Amino acid sequence: MVNLGKWYDPISERWIAPRELRSATPSPRASENHVLELQRTVEIQRIWRLLVDCCASK
Repeated sequence: MVNLGKWYDPISERWIAPRELRSATPSPRASENHVLELQRTVEIQRIWRLLVDCCASK
């Protein structure tokens, strides 16, 4: 499991905390959705870092 922690949003000028994950017995479909959501979250984090690096270099 990836723990992203908080990150700073310079547009809204505030710290953003990730949503809490529920600890329930997942169905196979819920588990598949969790994997897809995790991949999506990692991709969003990667894009965000690229944007921050790009803007910081200007």
